[in-house]
Amino acid sequence: MIEATSTLGQVGEILRVAGLLREFHGPEDLSVMGVCQDSRKTNPGDLFLAWQGDSLDAHDFVGAAVCNGAVAAVVERKVDIEIPQIIVTDGRRSAALVACEVIGAGSRSMFTVGVTGTNGKTTTALLARYLMGQKSSTASIGTLGVFDEEGVRPGTEGLTTPGPVQVASFLRQLVDGGMGAVVMEASSHALDQHRIDGVIFDVGVFTNLSHDHLDYHGDVNKYFGAKAHLVELVASHGTLVVNGDDPAWSKLDANGRSIRTFALNSPADIRAESVQMGPNGSDFELVIDSERREVSFPLLARFNIENALAAAAVGAAYGLSIDEIALGLSSTPQVAGRLETVVTEPFTVLIDFAHTPAALESVLEALRPLTQGRLIVVFGAGGDRDRTKRGPMAAAVARSADVIVLTSDNPRTEDPEQILDDLVKGLEGKVHERLVDRDDAIRFAVSTAREGDTLVLAGKGHESYQVIGDKQRPFDERAIVQDCLAELGVS
Repeated sequence: MIEATSTLGQVGEILRVAGLLREFHGPEDLSVMGVCQDSRKTNPGDLFLAWQGDSLDAHDFVGAAVCNGAVAAVVERKVDIEIPQIIVTDGRRSAALVACEVIGAGSRSMFTVGVTGTNGKTTTALLARYLMGQKSSTASIGTLGVFDEEGVRPGTEGLTTPGPVQVASFLRQLVDGGMGAVVMEASSHALDQHRIDGVIFDVGVFTNLSHDHLDYHGDVNKYFGAKAHLVELVASHGTLVVNGDDPAWSKLDANGRSIRTFALNSPADIRAESVQMGPNGSDFELVIDSERREVSFPLLARFNIENALAAAAVGAAYGLSIDEIALGLSSTPQVAGRLETVVTEPFTVLIDFAHTPAALESVLEALRPLTQGRLIVVFGAGGDRDRTKRGPMAAAVARSADVIVLTSDNPRTEDPEQILDDLVKGLEGKVHERLVDRDDAIRFAVSTAREGDTLVLAGKGHESYQVIGDKQRPFDERAIVQDCLAELGVS
């Protein structure tokens, strides 16, 4: 918790201007020293933020927050406790606005970029951070954590986009740490739940849109609507960076904001031409408007070129020259769990986060022509998540893989055997190995691989754990691969 100093009256005014204030009960001059959304982490002087969630109602914990020192609360309905209360129409959105204003509107002190889309958010964000870092100290917030020049900070707790108090706190910490810019991944859940409504973005990036999270959103139109909400969070003078190859974004309403497009296959402001793919990356001509520069890009696959173009568009919006962008793209490091190379000899082992049909198809289509031998794929599907994508995921693997190993991903509270049953249906009879224990599956795949083969471990990516039931257990795919190679006498 970062300390702040505001009055209850100032908080009420923020909410009134936003059209969220219903009733104000309490002294306007009451000092608020901080904000909190977790009663267990409340400190003396805090303003407690409560709303009705999907599974928990935070109004039930106002009393506990008061016992821990909360002096007032922002609520969606009046609570029978004698403390000052601000009653609002939308507790989630109110929490985001209040947290950023009370803790400090960090996004107004840094050049701020938001990246959304089904796939490519993490890679695009880290590439953009790397490019922008040539001009000033740049941080990122996303799936892999919060990165600044000191390394990674803990605290995102597995969320692509943290909660509103965390977001505001991280932004404030980054400003206080001297960061000049930040790139933030914006998930559809976070956008739909208004977690980042208090952030003002200079650039909003839209990578692509495909089948994902429909168990949460219900249908593609609602999923699109959640992603499109990022437009509203971009400053009126800001820029939208849009994938010109994805027809889904043709419905995006910029509402007066400027648009810069990137594409591999369509006319666009930022393009890659004369693309040559290879086993160690790609060579292409980067085109930004009328300028051209050669790039030797070390990341595999055409979709990573798309991510590079999105990052290039962000870099250009930040004021980087095409020479700076081309040089940065040519020297970019690997991204953890995104077609990350673990082994190159005598066969190749790659780890990737692909967990949707489109992502799997893109990864495997990219690797197919680069594979001298067989393409071996180890994959599963997450439990307690959208079951409708399991069949298409398996079908995507069946179209490209020579050897298929079905296994667990994060089964959570689902029976992993049932998850595999769902996946089998999508294979349509194609021969496969079925090993529900992911450790066993990886060891089988490594022991099966021959010189020239490419082995892809799909689904876990950067994650160093498995979720089984309601518990996380340590699970490091890189270590398992190395252990297996050592046992086989392969150095």
